[in-house]
Amino acid sequence: MKSPSDFSRLVAQAAALLTFVPCLAWGQVIASRVDIPVVGSKCNERVREVSSVYGELRLPGKATGPVPAVVLLHSSAGIIGVGDFYAKALNAAGIATLEVDSYTPRGVRNGNDRNAPVLCDRLQDAWGALALLAKDGRFNRQQIGVAGFSSGGAVAIMAGMGVRPARLPRDSAALPKDLVFSAHFALYPACANILDDHQRIRSWINPGRPQNWGSTGKPIHIVSGTSDDFDFDPKTDCLRMAKEFPDIADQLTVRLVEGATHAFDWPNPPAPAHSPFAKAQTGGMVTMRYLPKEAAIAQQEMVDYFRERAK
Repeated sequence: MKSPSDFSRLVAQAAALLTFVPCLAWGQVIASRVDIPVVGSKCNERVREVSSVYGELRLPGKATGPVPAVVLLHSSAGIIGVGDFYAKALNAAGIATLEVDSYTPRGVRNGNDRNAPVLCDRLQDAWGALALLAKDGRFNRQQIGVAGFSSGGAVAIMAGMGVRPARLPRDSAALPKDLVFSAHFALYPACANILDDHQRIRSWINPGRPQNWGSTGKPIHIVSGTSDDFDFDPKTDCLRMAKEFPDIADQLTVRLVEGATHAFDWPNPPAPAHSPFAKAQTGGMVTMRYLPKEAAIAQQEMVDYFRERAK
């Protein structure tokens, strides 16, 4: 947990960053759409079979040699600009980003669509993005992290737990067993879904199952709000992760944002509505409120987190 002085530092840094980032000329960042091979097999039979998805790759233009990179995984709302908010700050800090679109290539609008990929399917995209970047000499293979928002955050946590795509052999040339993300950053990942959905998510991350190769040992950081309706008890659910999954206890850190809701960094959140994904898939009303100050702090926190691990 961070001390009050740490939070003061984050606020000051965030204010400075918000002043700096808009001044960053886009000519200094090389952006391109790339195809990302999916690895392993899908879990949901209703999901469209694809051999690849795509994403936006942003490379700091002044890079001289291999740079660190972060794979960004969207929420169940899809690509809505939140990833872009963090990508700009990471790019300004000299870190490349690859924001993965798991929906559009599969003909899906958002996570409410009947044919939308579930978390187990999206592991194909996350690990495929890592494999793609690791083969590219522009990026430091040892400094490729992953950050996710909501359901994307859950995928990032699962990757840190060692959960690989379904039916992927350990000796796969597509994803060598020693290739793992260097660090994992999860924003409002709906911890109750991971903890309490025994029929679906919990069964995938249960140690000993074929698709769980064991904890990667790399750091996992969670940022979630104390008013997040996706959890049963947002003040304790993410903190329970270390006890419920002792294999990752030494990897895990959690920061709770007092009063923050789900998606507190989304400037245009939808009106309160019932979500079937809330409270471990049992459903419930979800309210989202934008908190610009907390969004700026989280943005800087993500930059610091990955920059520290790139030293």
